[in-house]
Amino acid sequence: MSAHRFTFYLPSLSTDAATFDLSDEEHHHLARVLRLSAGEAISATNGRGLLVEAELTSVERSRSFARVARVVHDGAPARRVMLALSLLPRAHFEVAVSQCVEVGVTDVIPIVAESCHVKTWSKSAAVRVERVAVAAMKQSGRAWLPPIGDVRTVATLASEIATGRYGRAVVGDAGAPALAATLRAGGALAVVGPEAGFSEAEIARLVGAGAERASVSSHRLRAETAAVVLVAALARDV
Repeated sequence: MSAHRFTFYLPSLSTDAATFDLSDEEHHHLARVLRLSAGEAISATNGRGLLVEAELTSVERSRSFARVARVVHDGAPARRVMLALSLLPRAHFEVAVSQCVEVGVTDVIPIVAESCHVKTWSKSAAVRVERVAVAAMKQSGRAWLPPIGDVRTVATLASEIATGRYGRAVVGDAGAPALAATLRAGGALAVVGPEAGFSEAEIARLVGAGAERASVSSHRLRAETAAVVLVAALARDV
């Protein structure tokens, strides 16, 4: 048996499934990359809260088959921890999303800020970021695939924050007081600016809508690092 239980993504997986099969990329990864065989233990998730442990019963040329051993988790995260991340160069944005998925982010919202070097968000960009999120979900053994939202402007995000839909909203700001733990029953939104940060007008707009300004480090962090640290801090704020 494998010492490590690899997780595979199967959107069609249901709670009443006694068996399931993997094909295409998931089968290729299992059979050709990992070279797993019948009798080995794996996990599978539908990305919507369901995570099961299973035993491989057969690994064939184009498909793998498994029998469900037990349900590990079934249900959405108890608390939403969302990330509104300014557009960054592709590699930096994808690193931020990957690591934030590992620490428990539940939603990702791309935003365009005044000082963003990247100004456009395409369907292909969203597809690439989702693939990164899937890989991070599988690697970390999580059962929730964060949806990648439509791109927003800072003004649009501020208007949404003002409605209270995100719960506690925190804008990462190196010049602000340290993040204070505040117990709240609702969700939390981490708002992270681009490499050069938000403009004063953008911060004023977000704070005017009800967001807090908070620092998560005594040092200046890269945007992708700040995203991970802020999401992790809010994920612990339960």
